[in-house]
Amino acid sequence: MFRSIFLFLFLSNALLASDSLVVKLHFVYGSRPKHAYKNTEPKFFGGIHGGHVFLEVDHKIISFGTNNGKWHVFAHKSKSAGIYREDKSLAWRGDSAKKKITTIIIPMTEEQLLKFKATEKLYFEKTPYDYAFIGMRCAAGAYDMLSKSEICRPLSRSRTITKYFYPKKLRKRLLKRAEKEHWQVIKQEGRTTRIWERD
Repeated sequence: MFRSIFLFLFLSNALLASDSLVVKLHFVYGSRPKHAYKNTEPKFFGGIHGGHVFLEVDHKIISFGTNNGKWHVFAHKSKSAGIYREDKSLAWRGDSAKKKITTIIIPMTEEQLLKFKATEKLYFEKTPYDYAFIGMRCAAGAYDMLSKSEICRPLSRSRTITKYFYPKKLRKRLLKRAEKEHWQVIKQEGRTTRIWERD
């Protein structure tokens, strides 16, 4: 009896630990309305090359984006428009009739998790860069978080910006790595009234 209870508790704790030692990257694809639906479907920021990247750790979802819709063409040092924020509504996921989303689940060590959370704390207290069209945006911000956690190799800020200019570039890179390292990938299709970006 006690042996069964101990085994159950041990396995439960192991499952909880394994679930917490991952970072999930949720890629929402860019899109535009199909011609027949242009009057009923909204236009999204960035269009077909838009989309967004969210990072999820311990059921908390964060991303780098604009501060109340404000952004710059080139980065400003003194008047930053960028902000790291928590997504609380979760309205963007879980409905295959809504948006096209790919989720990549990346295993982490305890040390990497601690570094991720330390970086998250710092970035929420003070965002280290502006949100700019020619500058840091959601994909570059996500890569920066991964590199600070030592999940991806560090790059200079200028290299991060050019290499991961928009979400597709980061998504393709991580999908290749997912195949090589056997990471779990979950995909859902978007609604048929829109033209979605392809991988």
